[in-house]
Order: sequence, then C-alpha cells, then structure tokens
Amino acid sequence: MTRGGQPLGNDRRTRIGTRVRRLGRLLLAAAAAAIALTVTWHALVRWLPYPDDCAQPPPLATWLCDQRGQPLLALTADDGHWHLPIDRSALNPWLIAAVVAVEDRRFRDHAGVDWTALVAATAQNAWARRVVRGGSTLTMQVQRLRQPRPRTLATKLIESLRAAQLERVLDKDAILAEWLDRAPFGGNLRGAEAASRWWFALPSRDLTLAQAALLAGLPQSPERLRPDRHPDAARARRDHVLRRLGATGAISAAALTQALAEPLTLARQPLPQNALPAALPALVACAREHAGGERRTSLDSAACRTVQALLDDQLAAVPGVAGAAVVLDTVSGALHATASRGRDGLDLARCRRSTGSALKPFLYAAAFADGWCSPDTVVDDRPRAWGAYVPANFDRRFRGRMTAATALAESRNLPAIDLLDRLGPVRAAEVLAACGLDAAARAVPRAGLSLAVGGAEASAWELAGAFATLARGGRRRAPRIDAGEAGPGTSALPERACRQVLAALADPDRTAACCRAAVDLEPAWKTGTSSGPRDAWCLAATPRLTVAVWLGDPTGGEVPALSGGGVAAPLALGVLAALDRGGPSFPPPPAALSAAAALPVPPPRLTLTSPLDGARLLRDDDQPAIGQRLCLTAHGGDGPRWWFVDGDLVGRATADQPLWWPLAAGAHVVRVVDALGATAQARVVVR
Repeated sequence: MTRGGQPLGNDRRTRIGTRVRRLGRLLLAAAAAAIALTVTWHALVRWLPYPDDCAQPPPLATWLCDQRGQPLLALTADDGHWHLPIDRSALNPWLIAAVVAVEDRRFRDHAGVDWTALVAATAQNAWARRVVRGGSTLTMQVQRLRQPRPRTLATKLIESLRAAQLERVLDKDAILAEWLDRAPFGGNLRGAEAASRWWFALPSRDLTLAQAALLAGLPQSPERLRPDRHPDAARARRDHVLRRLGATGAISAAALTQALAEPLTLARQPLPQNALPAALPALVACAREHAGGERRTSLDSAACRTVQALLDDQLAAVPGVAGAAVVLDTVSGALHATASRGRDGLDLARCRRSTGSALKPFLYAAAFADGWCSPDTVVDDRPRAWGAYVPANFDRRFRGRMTAATALAESRNLPAIDLLDRLGPVRAAEVLAACGLDAAARAVPRAGLSLAVGGAEASAWELAGAFATLARGGRRRAPRIDAGEAGPGTSALPERACRQVLAALADPDRTAACCRAAVDLEPAWKTGTSSGPRDAWCLAATPRLTVAVWLGDPTGGEVPALSGGGVAAPLALGVLAALDRGGPSFPPPPAALSAAAALPVPPPRLTLTSPLDGARLLRDDDQPAIGQRLCLTAHGGDGPRWWFVDGDLVGRATADQPLWWPLAAGAHVVRVVDALGATAQARVVVR
C-alpha cells in the first residue's frame, strides 16, 4: 500500500527513527546534565568553603561533682539547655546501634547523602502532598543541628552539600558522636549524655539495651515522646527501635525479648543544688570560674556530712550561736570539707570576724624568722602599759617570766603584744599579707598593738589557708575547690620558723585535755576569743588536713559561753579525729639560730587604773564609812608609790598593795608618784 506515492512502511520507519533520534538526544542531554551536575556537585563539595561558625560546639551546662563523682551542683548552659559532653572514648554500643537502626540504616555505606532514600522520600512526600518521610541521613541531621534553617527544598539541598563536606573531614564515629552530643531529647535537654543523666541518673556509657533504645527514639519527636509526660508513646517508640535492631541482626532474639519485657522505669532525680548547703557558695564561685562541662571538685561529700554533724552537735550545746568550719588538704590547699549553720544566705565561712588570738602564730613565726626571738627566748608576762593601752590576759592573771614557746601555747597576751611592738607594723603587715590574710594586713595601722588580741578581722576560709601555710612549712597556696594539680605556691615564711611555731602548738598533754581522740595525730592548734566574748576560733593542723572553726553570733552580739578553748577547740580537734586517717606527724624543728636568752623589758609606764580620769562617784552618807572608800591602784612604774589627793599625801604602797581613800564630796585630783619620779593623775567628782 502507498500513500501519496510513498509506501506506508517507510512512513512508519521514519516516525520511529525520529522518535529514536529524539530519545537519543534526550538521553544524551540527560547524561550531559547528570555529568555536569555530578562534576558541579563534587566541585562544590571539594572547593566551596565550609562556614567556620557551624563547627562551634554548643554551650555546655556546668556539672560539679565531689572527688568521688557524686553530683553537687548543676547549672544550665548560657542558652538555657542542659548539655553535657558525651565521652567519645566510651560510647555505648547499644546506643550507637539503636541510633543507626532507627535513623539511618545505610549510614556506614553512604558518603553523607543517601540518594536512594532521598529520592524515595521526595516522591512519597509529593504523592501525599505533605511531609511523611524525611530522607535525611545522620550526617545531614548533624548539619541541621549545627546550622538550623527553615525546612524547605533549598535547605535540603544545602544540608546535602554540607553533609558531603562533613564526610570528607569527619569519620563515621565522629559524626555519630556529634549527633549524640547535639540531638534534642525533650524539654531543654540537649545531647544523649544530659538525657541519660536526667532520665536514668546514669552516664550514657552505662545504659542498658532498653534504655539506649528509648533515648535513640526520642529525637524523632522529643516533646511528643517525653517519657515523663507520654510514657505510653515513649514505650511504643522504644519497642519500635528494639524491633528494628532485631530486624537488622544487631541483637539476638533473646536480647530482643528481654529488652521488650523491661519496664519503662525512669530514675529522674532532683538537681543536686541542696546536696551540701554549706558548700554552695564555694561551688557557685567554682562554677563561675570554670563554667561548662563536668568538673570534679576537691570536696568529699561524706566528710562534709561528718563535719556538719559535729558542728550541729557543738552548736546544740551553745544556744543562739552560729558556726562554720573549713577543712583544707594541707599539702595542696584544696577544700576537703566545709560546714555551716546560722543565718540563711550568709556564707559564714567567708564572713570576716575579730580574730582574737588567732593571729599570734604568724607574729611569732615572723619573730622566729627574723632571728631576734626563738622558742626558748624568755619573755615577760607581767602587767604593762603602752601609753594609754593597758591590756590584760584572758584569765585576768599574769604568769611572769616564761619561754616564748610557752607564751604562744598558752596564748598569753602581754608577751604577744610586746612581740608585736618589737616586730613593728610594717613587718607584721608584710607577714600577714604573705600568708593570705590581706584584710588583717590592711588593718594593721588602725589596729595597732591590739592586732595581737583581736584588733583585726579574718574569715575561716582565710585563716584556714594561712594556718595551712604554716603547716606546709611556709609555702603559701591559696585555698581552692577545684581538683586540679596544686601549683608551686609562694614562699611566705622560712620552714624553720614554721616548724618552731608548730612544735610549740603541738603539745600532746594540751591536746589530751581538750580532745583525747586527736592525741595520736599530734596536731598543732591555736585558739582565739574576741572581746565580749563575740567570736570563738580554733585553727588546727596535721601534715594532711588543716581545720579552721568559727563560732559566734552573726549579728555581733556577746555570748558569755563562748571561748576558743571551751567550744571551738573541741570541735576542730574532733573534726581532725574524725577525718584524718593518721600518718607521720610534723617533723621536729631544727635548732634555733637565735641565742637570745631573754627579751629586754623596758620599765612599764606608770598608769592610773583606779580611779579613771573623769570618773563620777557617789557617796551615800547613810552607809557605814568603811563602805565609802575608793581603791587606789596603778599599773607600771618602778618601786613603791606615793599617793596624793588634791596635793595631800594619802599614803605609800608597794606595786602589789592597793591603798584605800575615804570618799569626800567635791572635785578632786588623784595623783600617784613612783620611785623614779614618774607621775600619773586623774580628776574625779564625788557627789
């Protein structure tokens, strides 16, 4: 047959040929386009710069633990999330297998983009006209977590490109670890480590198969699957993950059956902010200084509880009194334990209070270091006056001549004030500052000679650090709470002088009289009581631990029952007895270099002690005359004394003998003269 003079077969062949040529051209164009796209893709992957800011890790929460790993304080990251870094050297194998099984089965086989899954997801979403399948690989999800964008087709292309770039610089394990570190797990939980601690109170490396499957399923829809709010949905998702693991052969049938039967048990615990209330201020300071990540502190939780119990027992015996205790590692200066009880919100361990006699060891150490005084030097504990300053001892008694070591151990005030007078304010301030007592050093000009008996202030934290400096032989290391290596420190005092002070303060009989349980530790300890009394102190140390204890009224009120030796020393020594495991005692001091046998004692200045200048006295004529007398006494001077009232001689008396003057109405001038002609006088009015 023909059509228009042409055979019909030729026409068909022509049309077929045309179609074949068109198809060929289309195939060639498609191939060229595919090649061009492939070349362009690889060129972009290879040469397009990867944005540097994308690789920045997310901010970390702060998680502080004690030296045994017990949580003490947790603070969210700057962005408000709980995020802890996962230990990439100990990733849980169940968690890795579960994430791969449920999120990206071909993760080990693709180069960042699973084109088969992506094309299938695109077709399925187009058919359903909504997103029903993601198609993103774990690497693409990491890129999305690094740089969140609106979920569009352009975003998907960008994530695919960046995922391919990530695969060129990161291995598969690193990508998995980053996904586990960044993925959301409900609420403000970011990362598997934070989620594991939050939901199971376990590090992620210790999760069981069922627990790992639960976590692996949460990022699909963190809020909808939150196990505390939607336990049924969370369990269903967990079981789905477990079955996927079984289908891929990652777990055995028996393991699958056992994991499916495991109940959904959460071990969510409250934040540890109240674990050690007394340590909270120090922990917050540490968190500010070392923000981000998990950090071990030097604190021992069990030791803190022991010290708190001992403090509470002691405070129960002295009603209305607050207290604080600080325990340092003597060698490193790290905070080992702390306790406090008193006004809420007040860090009593860092509150500065009058030191009483607690600064005396540092003054004696300075004198020993300078060589003009030694432990065997004879000092004088007799009444003296420095101008108008007429100090006394705590027991209102005087012991006369004694060695410097005895005067320090018995905390005699007059020898310490004389020592400070000879030492001078510049040297005293220098030594206190070198030992870390900066506030006390600044107070030297104002306090004057009263510095030796409580004229300056310091905190338990500062005094513990300073006494630890003596205990480690004069090497100062600032008290700290982090568990890092101790630095070399600075030299504050010669070791010889420190050993001499410690030996004077480590008398076993003195210790046994206060706390027999601490005798075997051979501690060196010093007490202090401020005027009032308002504050009671005790500093105690062994070569292993140093303790500072303060007891008192935070408002500064007087507490008659307070004394360093009566209430603070038993507590400080009891803390050492409870915490110190024993060991070598302080080495004996070397022989003293100073040959001074006695400190020269200048004649004390003659001073009236009764009556005081300006005194106003009352005479009652209805009372017997013997009761209407005034005792005339003076301090210092030389030899016997002659007493005059209004220029008339009343009598002569020795230094230890008082004289009585019958009161007479009117204004009077009382004057005393010693054997050297020194005089002192006072004006009084008798009504």
